[in-house]
Amino acid sequence: MKTDAYITKIIQDTGLTRSEIHNKVEEKKSELKGLISDEGALFLIAKEFGVDVSNENIDLIKDIEINISDISLNMKNITLIGRIKEIYSVYEFNKENQEKGYVGSFLLHDTTGEIRIVLWNEHANMFTNENFKKNELVKILNGYTKEGRYGTELHIGRLGKIILSPDDVDYKKYPKIKEEFIDINKISKMLKSVSIEGKILRIYPTKTFTKKSGENGTLVTINLMDSTSTVRVNFWNDDISKMNNIKIGDYVSITSLRPRESNLNPNLITLHATRNTNVSKKEKKLKLKIDLSNSIKQLQNKENLVSFKGIITSIDNLRKITLKSGDEVNLLNFIVSDDTDFIRVAAWREIAESLSKELSNDTGVMIKNALLKYSNFSGRKEATIIEETNLEIIDLSLSNLKKFEGTSETRNISHSNNITKISDINSSGIFEIKGLIVKEINRINIYNACSKCFRKIENCNCEEKGEIKPRMILNLLIDDESGIMRSSFIGDIAEKLLGKETEIIMKVMDTPDYDKVLEKFSSQLVGRDIYIKGKVKFNDYSNAYELNAFDFQEVDVNYDLEQIINEI
Repeated sequence: MKTDAYITKIIQDTGLTRSEIHNKVEEKKSELKGLISDEGALFLIAKEFGVDVSNENIDLIKDIEINISDISLNMKNITLIGRIKEIYSVYEFNKENQEKGYVGSFLLHDTTGEIRIVLWNEHANMFTNENFKKNELVKILNGYTKEGRYGTELHIGRLGKIILSPDDVDYKKYPKIKEEFIDINKISKMLKSVSIEGKILRIYPTKTFTKKSGENGTLVTINLMDSTSTVRVNFWNDDISKMNNIKIGDYVSITSLRPRESNLNPNLITLHATRNTNVSKKEKKLKLKIDLSNSIKQLQNKENLVSFKGIITSIDNLRKITLKSGDEVNLLNFIVSDDTDFIRVAAWREIAESLSKELSNDTGVMIKNALLKYSNFSGRKEATIIEETNLEIIDLSLSNLKKFEGTSETRNISHSNNITKISDINSSGIFEIKGLIVKEINRINIYNACSKCFRKIENCNCEEKGEIKPRMILNLLIDDESGIMRSSFIGDIAEKLLGKETEIIMKVMDTPDYDKVLEKFSSQLVGRDIYIKGKVKFNDYSNAYELNAFDFQEVDVNYDLEQIINEI
């Protein structure tokens, strides 16, 4: 049909005016980003209004074939060709008429981009086809776009069609997908699928949880490092078997991972294994080339791996820390300063023991490839010595060193400096203690409290009870070398210590991420020297004195030293 013939037919069957049809043509061309002609737009408009176009020209269909990069929201009648990159699961659901419905999805790739394809009901049968596999070519007819959970998706509904291995396509235009590995620091949640290589730094113990369906689920999380950064990778349920025979220190390639925003930190990305994920050992070694920072102050604006130099201005004694597994490991903390800033550095296990014999105050050090992390406790980024870190003692002379002097917040806290040794506490009362947090956090307790008296709501004796509000209880073990005391942080003081509100903690307690939250808090708190002021009572159940904290602050080693000198 000619353009005028289309217009005449649409006017006859719909009653639209020529001006209205013209406007719809322009809208359709704009919707499809100018990829179709006037005839193609009229063809689609006729179909949408149910106008009989039995004499349509097949060439008009070709006008609507587009690339993935051209797709946007609210497009219709899309013809798309590409290769299958990832295949996701098929889910069963109940329709409004109580019949069973099915929905499945896969990732389609062409030379311009990738998009998630969603198949509904009978189209989902395609997933059972033995030829429906990665890298196979498919052609989609009459698709439409919608906003999905992870961005724009293309759906195939009742009027759509999917053709596997089409015979009317030039295969040379759609080369097979080659596995490409991306640097960890280039991973974005905008990417649909990534493959990475690197060295396994840590494998967390297998976690079990209850799904919404009531079934049990399992999770294994690893930390992987490449030459640019580190990332967490989650393996769920049956995919855990893909980690068989893989151990800490192995260099591996991991393909077909889905990037997602971390539940712990919206600025971080966590990767999730899929049914297409493959884990393979590689005969490679991790090569790190981290440029030396010009100053320690710059480190607060950097991420992940860093290299720097400075002078040790304070160093703690080697301490023993108890992990959730019950294992005791060594921890060594020290401060490195230059004339711009300072940074706290932590070393663990055998490395801590070795460095405790080598390092001393006023020693110049060059530290290469340390892992940088943000601490809610100090409100600063801090460095951790890892296996790949190289620490070299150097000759270094600097003046006007910036030493740790505590935060402005902790300076406002009033302490009498009348510190009592834990071993000397043999009665109830108000005490101040100073010691090291020595055990990882196993749990956080939350109870419903009266907003007036703060007691558990069932124990409230107020004549008019206040609002019911959740309160948090956090128990820590404090070691001052004379003894160990359990110290409880409740309500606002617990929130202040963790840097998180109770409501936020509650939201993740029933999720698989809860253990990761505890690990995060433990990494921030364990090994910290801390002042605590509070009320001590004898606990008949534990047969020991315990402290209920009123206030706390981080220990300032230099300030303490200054006080001792003044006393002398």
